[in-house]
Amino acid sequence: MSLVSYIVVFLIIWMILFFILLPIGVNVSEHHEEGLANSAPDKTNLKTKVIISFLISFIPASLIYLVIEKKLFDNFFNNYIL
Repeated sequence: MSLVSYIVVFLIIWMILFFILLPIGVNVSEHHEEGLANSAPDKTNLKTKVIISFLISFIPASLIYLVIEKKLFDNFFNNYIL
């Protein structure tokens, strides 16, 4: 697996985790301001969510990298699948 492949896998996992984390901890304001949507959140904590999803993404991306580099499933695919 090349560096570019690892980065692509990492970014795909990061985007999935980021979109999962987006609605967590969002509080809708009870005092609605004129000109804003009634469902607009008070504080989104985007920076925290980006950093958390970035750090968590290293775990599955590294596991995928190890499985591909160590060829852990080659025998399984050759013997049972193909």
